Parts: sequence; C-alpha cells; structure tokens
Amino acid sequence: MKLGLFDLPAPVFAWLDAWEAHLLPPLWRLVVWGFLGALVSMGLYRYLSAQERIARGKREIVASRQRLYACDGEFQEAWPLMRDMLSVALRQVGRIALPAIVASLPLISLLTWLSTHYGYGYPPQGEAPTIEVVPAALQGQWVEQPSAGQPAAPSTPHIVVTDDGNNRVTTVALEAPVPTLHKYQWWNLLLGNPAGYLPDDSPVQRISLELPEKEFLSFGPSWIRGWEFSFFVSLLVVSIAMKVLIRIE
Repeated sequence: MKLGLFDLPAPVFAWLDAWEAHLLPPLWRLVVWGFLGALVSMGLYRYLSAQERIARGKREIVASRQRLYACDGEFQEAWPLMRDMLSVALRQVGRIALPAIVASLPLISLLTWLSTHYGYGYPPQGEAPTIEVVPAALQGQWVEQPSAGQPAAPSTPHIVVTDDGNNRVTTVALEAPVPTLHKYQWWNLLLGNPAGYLPDDSPVQRISLELPEKEFLSFGPSWIRGWEFSFFVSLLVVSIAMKVLIRIE
C-alpha cells in the first residue's frame, strides 16, 4: 500500500494505542487521544505564534473599531477609518494563519488514523455487506477467507467482482475496514487509503461497501455513538482549558 504524507505517523499511533489498550477500554482511549491532540496542537501553536504581537493586534483591532464607531461624519471621512480597520485585521490574520496551519498538521494525521482504526469494522462472520460497484454493470460479492487450520477465524476478506455473465472480472482483498476502494488519485499523496487501491488498468472504477460503524457509547442518537463525538469533545474541552490556563492568544 502507498502511504500518504499524513499516514507516516500511523505506526506510532498504532503502537501507542496498543499500549493504552492494556489499561483503558476504547472509549477512554478516544478521550486520551483527544487530550493528546489538543496538547500537541495547542502547544505547537503557542510555540510557533508571536503571542505578544497577536495580543497587540487584538488591541489595535478594538481601537480601530472604536474610532470607526465614533465617526459621525460622511462616508469620505469614515472610509480611511474603515480601511485602517481592515488593514489591521488582515495583519492579524497573517500573524495567526501560518502557525495555526502548521499546528494543525499533527492533528490531521491523528484524525486520518482514527477514522480508519475507530471508524468501521468488518461485518460479523457469515454476514455480507451491501456492495456497490462502478460501473453499475458489474456486481460485487463478499467472500470471507478462513485462516488455514482455523475455519472459524476469518482472515482478510475479499470482494469478487463479476460481470452480467457471472464472469470474474477481478478479486480485491480488503486489507482494512474502509467503505470505499478506488484507483490511486493525486490526493493520495497526502491521505492514503489503508485498504489499498484498485489497479490502474482495472475496468472497476470504485467499490463502495456498507460496513458497520463502530460504536463507543451505548446511549443517545447514532451521531454521538461513533468515535468522533467522544474524541472532539475531549479535544475541545482540553483546548479551551489550555487557552485559558496558559493564556494562548
């Protein structure tokens, strides 16, 4: 499988998660990942950003806004004040943008790994997911491959694609529980598909599967039961706490 740039830290994440698994259930591991994501991204932003200049920029924005609000003259008199406020705001964006982008890169890598590791699972043994193949003239069949000597333990499942005459077109191993298989695209340089890719010369353009989504909460609507809710709540709470406690501008 071709790894994307944001997939390079994945082995480290997997190792840490396996170590955490000895101590914590999946839900609490997601909370820990949210804590670590906030710690790294907010800490990196504070280190890279010019905090004093950003604080001064906030004061300049407030001052320029007050000057504009205090102006009771015609548009010709207000225009220089509007232009000054816009200039001050744009300079503030310039101070914040680059550090924020750089600080978000580790978080993007973490989200990429979490979406695969905690997002979907293989269906239970004996059950087949719904498969959609593009082009629609082809059909996909789910095939479980038992491990040698262990008939009850499935190994990597396969998708057999056939045409209208039931002739086999291709067989694809689903190396990871990912709901979409496709050919290699330019953006996979950044974000790889952990399940691999369809061959470039294959007549199959895309395979979509309805895989079961993993749930980590046993209550509430479906949108809070997946990994996203627990992770982002932890991330948000810790980020706000860090902003307040160590005064991140």
